[in-house]
Amino acid sequence: MSPTSNKLWPVPPSTLADFLQKLPDIKGKQVVVGLSAYVAYLILRRLIIWPFVLSPLRKLPGPPVGNLILGQSRTIINSETGIPQREWVKKYGPVVRMVGPVGVERLIFMEPEYLHQILVKDWLQYPRPEYLRNILGIVTGHGLLTVTGDEHKQMRKAMNPAFSIPNLMAQTHMYWESIEGLINIFNDQLASVGPEGKILHVYDWMSKVTLDIICETAFGYKADSLHNPHNELAVAYEKLIALQSGPNIAKFILVMLVPGAPKLLASNWGYRNRWLFEKINLLRAPLPSPYFYPSNILYSHVITGEVSTLIGSMYEIRKLSKKMLEDKFAETAAQISDIDAKRDIMSILVRARKAEQEGKSGEQYVMNDQAMMDQVLTFLGAGHETTASGLTWTLWLLANDKESQRKLREELAPIMTENPHPDYRTLKDLKWLDCVVMESLRVMPPVPLTIRVAKEQGILNGMVIPKGTMFYIPIRVVNTWKVIWGEDAEEFHPERWLDLPKDYHPSFSMLSFIAGPHACIGKTMAIIEMKAVLAGLIVNFEFDPASEGQKAMPAAAITMKPTDGMPLRIRRIQPRA
Repeated sequence: MSPTSNKLWPVPPSTLADFLQKLPDIKGKQVVVGLSAYVAYLILRRLIIWPFVLSPLRKLPGPPVGNLILGQSRTIINSETGIPQREWVKKYGPVVRMVGPVGVERLIFMEPEYLHQILVKDWLQYPRPEYLRNILGIVTGHGLLTVTGDEHKQMRKAMNPAFSIPNLMAQTHMYWESIEGLINIFNDQLASVGPEGKILHVYDWMSKVTLDIICETAFGYKADSLHNPHNELAVAYEKLIALQSGPNIAKFILVMLVPGAPKLLASNWGYRNRWLFEKINLLRAPLPSPYFYPSNILYSHVITGEVSTLIGSMYEIRKLSKKMLEDKFAETAAQISDIDAKRDIMSILVRARKAEQEGKSGEQYVMNDQAMMDQVLTFLGAGHETTASGLTWTLWLLANDKESQRKLREELAPIMTENPHPDYRTLKDLKWLDCVVMESLRVMPPVPLTIRVAKEQGILNGMVIPKGTMFYIPIRVVNTWKVIWGEDAEEFHPERWLDLPKDYHPSFSMLSFIAGPHACIGKTMAIIEMKAVLAGLIVNFEFDPASEGQKAMPAAAITMKPTDGMPLRIRRIQPRA
C-alpha cells in the first residue's frame, strides 16, 4: 500500500468526483454535495449574482469589471496613484462604481454633499475598513488615525491643546537647528563642484530633516539623523518606508485579512520568529484558467521577506518610542515649576495626563500608558514621512517651474537676511510661500487617497448603499478636478491661490488633510514646518531636474513618496555683489 493510501482510499483521490465515488457512506456524499453546492452558490452570488443582478448600485456608471475575481485592482496597484480613478471620473462623471476584488463594490464620489455625509455628518456610519486600520495600527499605533467613535472624540479633545496656535508658535524656533544642519550638509556636498552643481536624492534628506524636527518638537529628543546615518530610529524608518509600493500594500492587505495576523505581527513572538516569514509563501497556487487571468499561471507570494522587514522595523521603532516616553514621564515627574516645563507635544500631553490623574483638570478621560505610546508612534509615523513627501514634491514642482522658484526666492531673501530664523507669524504671512505650499499639497498630496466602508446599509444623499460597500475618497482626484479648478487643474500654478475658483469649497475642494472628525490634527504644524524648511533651502540653493525629460515616480501606496528618492540638481545661490 502506498504511503498516501489507507483502508478507505486504495488510490489517493485527485478530484472531487473521485472523492465522492470512493466515499462509502451515502449520507456523507449528500453532505459533501450539499456543502459543495452551497459554497459554489456563495462564490457565484459574490462574483456575479449580487454585483450584476441584485445590487441597487448596479446601474451606476463605471469601468468594465475586467478580471472577474480581481476587478480593476491590478490596474490600480500597478499605476501611478490616483491616475486610473482620475480617468474614470473624466469618463463616467462625479459618481463612479467599480467592482472587485472578489465582487466588492467600490464607489467614488466627487461632489461636496456626498463627501460631507461620508466624512462629517455620518462619519461613524462610514469608518475606515478594518484591514486599513490594522495596517495603520501596525505602523502608527492605535492612536488618532485608527480609533473611532467616542474614544476618538475623547482622544482628540485631550490632544487639541498640544496643537493650539500658541503652542505651535512656541515650537517654531525648534525647527531651525535641523534646517541649518541640512543647509550645511548641502553646502559641504556642493563645495567641491562648480557652477553646474550636483545631483542629490532630495527625498532621503527631507526624510532625515523632518524626522529630526518631529523628534525635537514632539518629544524633545535629538535624533540628529542628518549627521548620524546609523541612528537606530532613522534606519528603522528607512527600511519601513522602502516597503511602500502598490504590490507590497496588496500583500499587507491580504495578510491583515488573516484572523489574528495583526496581533501576531506586533507580538514579541512575531519579532523573534520573523525569519519564518521569509520562508513561507502562502497562496502560491497555480491558476491556469485564462478566463480569470491573462497569463496561464499566477503565483501570489503573499507572505515574504517584506513582512519580516515590517516586523523588525516596527519592533525597533516601538522599542525606541517606549524609551522616549519613559524618559518623558521621568522628566515630567522631576519638574519643579512651570518655568521648567518644556513645550514639545509629548511634554504637554504628559503634563495634561498628570493633571487629569490628580483631578486638577476636571476631565474624565485619561490616556493610559498604551494610548500614550500609540500617540508616539502616530507622531513619528504620520508626522514625519508625509511632511518629507510634501517637501520633496514641492521642490520637484519648483524645479520644473523656475519662475515660481525665482518669485519665492525674491520674497524670502529680504526676510531671511533680516532674520535667518523667521518665527511662526512671519512664515504664515508670506503670501507667495503660502501659495507654493498649498498648490504643491493640492497637486501632489502626500496621502493621495483614503478609504471608508459602509458599516450598515444606509442612504447616501438619496441613494441606497448596501452594507460592506467601499468608498474610495480619491484625494488627488478631488484636488485636481477640472469641474472646480478649471482646465489647468492638473498643473502647478501657485498664483491660483490668490484668486480661488468661484465654486471652491474650503473643506471639500482640497482634501489633502481630509475633513471632519478625522481631519489631520497636525495640519497647521505640517504647513508651517514645510514653510520653514523651504525658506531655508530656497534662499540658499537653486533646484533643477536631474536630467532632461525627468519624470516623477510616485509610489502607489498609502503615502505618495517618490520611489526613486527624487534626484534633483542643486546649485548654491551666489551672493550678490
